[in-house]
Amino acid sequence: MKKNSVRHMALLGILAALSTLLVVLGSLISVNTIFFTALAAFLLGIVLLISPKGQGIVFFLVCLALDFFLNPNKLHVFLYLGLGGYILLAELTYEGLKKKVEGKRLENLHRALRLVIFLLGFLPIFFFLPDLLLAQTRVAEFQDQVWFELAAVVAGVVFWAIYDLAYGIFKREFYKRFHDVVK
Repeated sequence: MKKNSVRHMALLGILAALSTLLVVLGSLISVNTIFFTALAAFLLGIVLLISPKGQGIVFFLVCLALDFFLNPNKLHVFLYLGLGGYILLAELTYEGLKKKVEGKRLENLHRALRLVIFLLGFLPIFFFLPDLLLAQTRVAEFQDQVWFELAAVVAGVVFWAIYDLAYGIFKREFYKRFHDVVK
């Protein structure tokens, strides 16, 4: 094994541990569950940026397994699965599109594709498993009303836009600051 590959594997191990720690912290500090889980998923994006895509997929599966075994709240595993899975699919589709499309058209097409990926994950959960999102909340009584469903989908798209923008900024800043360290 080359020295750099050992160093790279050590970095991936540290990032996996940090990702798991963030998700568990999100379970323990319930006010910040989405924030910590989103940060953990952002680390997956960094791994996909600095590693071959196969290593990124293995990293995601390792983090899911660690989260499943170490997280006291098993429902948060699904939150990480959704947020991390979104980033994984977004990065993989970008690599595929980059080979066929370029320039501004690539960015617009990829943004639309990321929205479709989000909606394919969000809408089935919202409509078929609403208790996963709304259980034990005051708004659960409105879940069968059309106005509420429309408002919830709009809120989901707003959440996606904020999450996607934050991820793009995080990735860009990380790459600017640590490009020489990770290469």
